[in-house]
Amino acid sequence: MSRKPRREEKLPLVNRDDFGSSPFDLLSKDGLPVSLPGTPSLGQPKPKEVRHEEKMGQGARLEIRREKSGRGGKTVTTIAGFPSRVNAKMRMSLLKRIKTRLGTGGTWNGDCMELQGDKREEVVPWLSSLGFKPVLAGG
Repeated sequence: MSRKPRREEKLPLVNRDDFGSSPFDLLSKDGLPVSLPGTPSLGQPKPKEVRHEEKMGQGARLEIRREKSGRGGKTVTTIAGFPSRVNAKMRMSLLKRIKTRLGTGGTWNGDCMELQGDKREEVVPWLSSLGFKPVLAGG
């Protein structure tokens, strides 16, 4: 619980007569951090390079679709056509990474990955970086 400051503890107000003064005029530049020459710019982030061992796709064709039928009007993105060399452990790891990257939910339904929402445009470049050849299928 804080106490009320006594009258003599209050800070004096600076009385400025001119209307256009900036409240930052009284601040000094001493003590502010200086940016380093290696500091990254705030522009577009550089795409993360994928290690060679992570390129699990090896040119496999994946079909990416947007579906709504049988889901109560909810839109899902389905990714089908994963090769048999992508085992269950790799599939779960792939699903977890893509859900984290997109900030959405998802699951495996048989051999088909289902992601909540229409995420086709975000999924295509990510799967391409893993070595797959994603194709937008359907209408």
